[in-house]
Amino acid sequence: MNMTKQEWKNLFKNKILLISVIAITFIPTLYSTIFDKSVWDPYGRAKDLPVAVVNQDKSVKLLGEDVSVGADVVDNLKKNHDLDWNFVSESEATKGVKSNKYYMVITIPEDFSESAASIVNKDPKKMKITYTTNGSLNYIAEEISKVGATTLDSQIREQVIASYVTAVGKVAKQLEAGIVTAADGSAQLSSGTFTLGSGLNQYTAGVATAATGADQLKSGLGTLSGSIPALSSGVSQLDKGSNQISAALNEVNSKVQPLSGKTAEIQQAATDLSKGSSELATALQEFEGKLSPAEIKDLETKIQILETEATKLLTNTSKLNKLSDDASSISNDLTTISQDLTGLQTDLADRQTQIDAKIDEVVERIVTDQTMQQKLKDELKSEIKSVEGQSNTKVDDIKSKIEIASTNTAEFAKNAKELADTTNGLAASANSVKLAIADTKSGISDIRRLIENSPGLQNSKSLVEKLNGVSSKLSELSTQLPTVFTSVNTLATGSTQLSNGLDSLQGQIPTLASGVTQLNSGAGQLDSGMQELVSKNTELNSGVKALEDGAQELAKGLESGAADTKMFSLTKKTVDQVSAPTNLVEDNYSNVSNYGEALAPYIMSLALFVGCMLFNFVYPIRKVSLEGQSSISWFASKAILGIVVASAMAIIEVLFMLMFGLPVDNMFMFVLTALATAWCYMGITMFLAMTFDNPGRFVAMILLVLQLGGAGGTFPVQLQANFYQNIHPYLPMSYSVYSFRNAISGGIDPQLVKNSILILLILFVLFELLLMIGMNVLKKKHLENVSKLNDNQKLMELES
Repeated sequence: MNMTKQEWKNLFKNKILLISVIAITFIPTLYSTIFDKSVWDPYGRAKDLPVAVVNQDKSVKLLGEDVSVGADVVDNLKKNHDLDWNFVSESEATKGVKSNKYYMVITIPEDFSESAASIVNKDPKKMKITYTTNGSLNYIAEEISKVGATTLDSQIREQVIASYVTAVGKVAKQLEAGIVTAADGSAQLSSGTFTLGSGLNQYTAGVATAATGADQLKSGLGTLSGSIPALSSGVSQLDKGSNQISAALNEVNSKVQPLSGKTAEIQQAATDLSKGSSELATALQEFEGKLSPAEIKDLETKIQILETEATKLLTNTSKLNKLSDDASSISNDLTTISQDLTGLQTDLADRQTQIDAKIDEVVERIVTDQTMQQKLKDELKSEIKSVEGQSNTKVDDIKSKIEIASTNTAEFAKNAKELADTTNGLAASANSVKLAIADTKSGISDIRRLIENSPGLQNSKSLVEKLNGVSSKLSELSTQLPTVFTSVNTLATGSTQLSNGLDSLQGQIPTLASGVTQLNSGAGQLDSGMQELVSKNTELNSGVKALEDGAQELAKGLESGAADTKMFSLTKKTVDQVSAPTNLVEDNYSNVSNYGEALAPYIMSLALFVGCMLFNFVYPIRKVSLEGQSSISWFASKAILGIVVASAMAIIEVLFMLMFGLPVDNMFMFVLTALATAWCYMGITMFLAMTFDNPGRFVAMILLVLQLGGAGGTFPVQLQANFYQNIHPYLPMSYSVYSFRNAISGGIDPQLVKNSILILLILFVLFELLLMIGMNVLKKKHLENVSKLNDNQKLMELES
């Protein structure tokens, strides 16, 4: 005990040594506080880590919405303070990395938004963000930057997914509205298909009626075609008779015209005859000279011919009137047929339009695929339009031929009418002529008798009476002759027009015959086409029935789909749910707030080992404070000093760490661990330094290095090399770190903590025993004052 007291007296008397020991006791505190505080919360100050951001992105369209992911990222980063974001150009960023201004450069390429929008394409492109780091400037900063880049990547993923969901949601809303509308329309469609079926029944009935009409048309045109030869023959005969009438009238006209100049003479003769019988002989001679029996006979012959032809003309007039009426009737019938065909075409076109509209409506609501939709439409419409096209072509051909025949017939009827009107005029004139002829014949007979009896005139009174009668007849004849002349001229002109008209009519007969023949042929084609339409009715009705069934099924499906779509509601919450479907909930078994708190167990334990090792490096550990004492006393003096210094180191370190804000979960365990660790380390290093002198100190340094790597103070030991995993259980610092961690933040297995404290204390006791043994050996060998640290040993020399 005396030696221990002397050890302390010597320490306090040697001011330099005392100051050195005191300084050494603060070494662990300085080491742990300065180092740990420097890395206390580096991630908390990551907002000061300069990072350059280069945005080269160009906006694009996605489902009708503007997408500019790069600009959105920049906007979000401006609100983010996790890192010191600097938004610069590419050249500025490159220059900043070279000059160590930026620890990382994040580059958003120009196709960033385009790649985001490529999700709707067959070959979508990944969105790429390039980040460039400068690890040589500071690796930890590089790692922090990478963490920031990874976080940014996650945020961009969520943002892009949110944009996708928003855009798709809008389309879904439109689709929902469309499905609801389609569901409503499908019900109308289902009803409309029944109406379509009813309309098709009317259509098929109309087609059957049209087919019957086509048969009747074909039959009527056949009859008309058979009547054309008789018509042609009648017109030819009429033309021939007209030519004969025209020739006879021309001949009569040529004979009558010379008489027109003699009417005045006849009238004058009659006047002279009535004046007196004194001039009778002269007048009779003059009369006889001007009207010879031969001329009178010739006149009677011509008048007889004129009467005969006038009678024929009257007869032919009735035939011509009938022919004109027949031609007009034929023309009207042809016009009616043409109008019926036009109406049929119009009706077919209307039906076709309605059918096409219904086909479009039904197919579009039954078939969703546009390609199949269009194909089905085209096939249905093609089948119907094929029949309609054939029918329209044949009807158009027939209509054309009917129109030609109608025009020709109308022209024929017009000419016949004009001819009939002219002939009627001629007939009226012929009646007047016949009356005049009769009177003229009577007068001529009287004149002839007068002439025949004039040489034997014996009774002038009788002659005068006869002459008065003749004078009266001649006056009447002279009055009627202008009418005869006019009628003859009119007959001649009319006969010429009649002849020309009949010639024109006869010239049109072949065209009419050809047209009627073509019309008849076209009617046969029309009949065939209508029969084909009728044959398609069954197929069409079957298709409409299938359409009705499909429309009903479509209506049910759309109603169900509309109900399902209404269950989906797009809100900001649903968008967030899809873009970030998981919420990472941290349930801390133990809580470590920052980097400094995490490193404190390792740094405090390391600092205590360094302090203990430094004490045994500086303090003259082998120097005996009092001669003549046993090895036990020597051991006690050195061991107690070591324990006190180690305890001081631990207490001072604990106090300063608490002052610097280190949170502690278990104060008792915290202090106990610091003491046990310091005692253990002091025992180990003192044993090595005392027993083996400088080689022992070297071993202590080797142990320090091994514990730096194998104690698991920074990274989990499982992440280290096998060598460090193997030596980990045999290193005192491993147990010190476990115990410090549990004392600061908890979470360590209680049994492991107990074992760790126990192991540290056992090691302390073990190395104290080893120290005692070693000092006993040194005492026996008289090496108690021998040390390679001679200069250090001189510090303990007693003052003389």
